[in-house]
Amino acid sequence: MVLAAISQCTRKLRLGTGVNILPINDPIRLAEDLAELDLLSHGRVCFGAGRGYQPHEFAGFHIPMESARERFWECLDIIRRAWTEEQFSYSGKHYHYEDISLLPRPVQRPAPPIFVAAASQGSAEEAGRRGYPFACAQFAAAPTPEEVAAQITRFRQSYLAAGHGEPPDDLPHVFWTHVADSTTQALHEADAGMKRKLGSSTRQWVKPGVAGYETFAKIGQFLATATIDQLDALSIFGDPPRCVDKIGKYAAVGLKHLMVMFDWGGMPQKTIFHSMELFAKYVMPCFAETEEAITAQAK
Repeated sequence: MVLAAISQCTRKLRLGTGVNILPINDPIRLAEDLAELDLLSHGRVCFGAGRGYQPHEFAGFHIPMESARERFWECLDIIRRAWTEEQFSYSGKHYHYEDISLLPRPVQRPAPPIFVAAASQGSAEEAGRRGYPFACAQFAAAPTPEEVAAQITRFRQSYLAAGHGEPPDDLPHVFWTHVADSTTQALHEADAGMKRKLGSSTRQWVKPGVAGYETFAKIGQFLATATIDQLDALSIFGDPPRCVDKIGKYAAVGLKHLMVMFDWGGMPQKTIFHSMELFAKYVMPCFAETEEAITAQAK
């Protein structure tokens, strides 16, 4: 509903969630909702898909977390087919449908862009084998520019080896971001905000012992006690020149799509807005030529 409202007061903004948690959603209902949003927005929907990592979400729907991976890929297959086929039936381990014909259909053809969340080891490669672009959160995987480059290379190799053709280079990477008038101030504000955010949110993360979530459990344990120096290494914190330098290092290894997260919880709204204003005024213009070059090349 929020994205539907935003669609009516914007014209160019792409619309989507970081990820929809597929195992706890009905795939046909979700496909229909997103198709309707694509119609309302005249073709501006992006679909981020993930399998989830918080036990209380699964408990609320009485779904075992151990089945999340299987459910995720079945759901995604159903949604893609609902968008691209006039009529289909599906019989899987967890989902069964007969003679489905989705109405309305999305404006974007063959379907809105789909991004698969890649947070654990091998997830990007699996997305590539299945023919999907991946999206990555830096706090969960490949935090350094060198690791990002290696992960993109592995994805491209998997995508090509599976016979899907030329791999996409639009691979969103999410960064916690905070810009202030000085780096000292930025780190001080981010430190206070992160302690409030991670002190509560990591308590909701999956704990060790759940099959298929070994990596996420380790990430949660790390973030629960991480210092500001450790968090700074996988975020974009600092004054504008420092943020430009950090982003430039990721751009240099081929990263073309950054999703910067300013309001990650724990900071006053005034502080967040000032961070966004500094980013828009002093950081974004430094990459305008790169964006224009990429757009021109695509045309």
